[in-house]
Amino acid sequence: MNLLRSTWATASFEVRRSMSMQRLMVASVLAGFPPAMVAVIGLSGGGVPLTDLLIIVLVGIVGLLAQLLWATSNVFTELEGKSWIFLASRPRGRISLFLGKYVSAVAFSFAVCFVAITLSIVFRTYLLTTEINPIRNWIGMIGSSLLACMVYSAIFSVIGTIFQKRAMVFAAGYIIMSEMILANVPAIIGRFTARFHLQAVAAEWIGWFHPVPEDAFEQLFGKASQWFHLSCLGGAVVALLIIGCVVITTREYITAEEA
Repeated sequence: MNLLRSTWATASFEVRRSMSMQRLMVASVLAGFPPAMVAVIGLSGGGVPLTDLLIIVLVGIVGLLAQLLWATSNVFTELEGKSWIFLASRPRGRISLFLGKYVSAVAFSFAVCFVAITLSIVFRTYLLTTEINPIRNWIGMIGSSLLACMVYSAIFSVIGTIFQKRAMVFAAGYIIMSEMILANVPAIIGRFTARFHLQAVAAEWIGWFHPVPEDAFEQLFGKASQWFHLSCLGGAVVALLIIGCVVITTREYITAEEA
């Protein structure tokens, strides 16, 4: 219970600290970019399949950017702010710091995705005449985004504990190598990427949106049940959080005074 309270206190503090004018402006730009692009496509007479795929891609991009900004700096901000020694000396301070910052990163990135998805669906509905159910699209995208925020925030949080000074660079490298290259390889290795499972879950919740026909995609990458994909994603989140807690409690970080 003490760990839960300290984790919640850390997450609450991080959320309040994120309410600064600079961070809110960054969040507004990220959240406003997808609906702005959808509005441009709608006003120019773009087609429905394009906007469906566009919403998913753009929301994914801004969600990843939000997590890069807030999840990877979990250790470095405390080292730079000279508060690490105080936090590390408290009972379970390192674990509560790691978990609290993870929760705040999920909350902040999901808030960005929530606003982006909602405005994009509204613009798509009113600017284009479609037979697509906007409520189903909205619910499916919201659920998929929440799941993606939980998974990628866990990945980036662990990266932040290992490569605290250049965590954003290593996280960007992970995205390029794993989610953009390996996830497109029609082999077993592609199934170990988060995007493979998230894409399958999103296709079930939202509807098929991939430019490749569903039958051809299943022949290349195979097909599994939703429970399999959800179990893989849930197990990955738990495993990553455990790894992050172990790393942050066992590793010695060099503070500015020691340097």
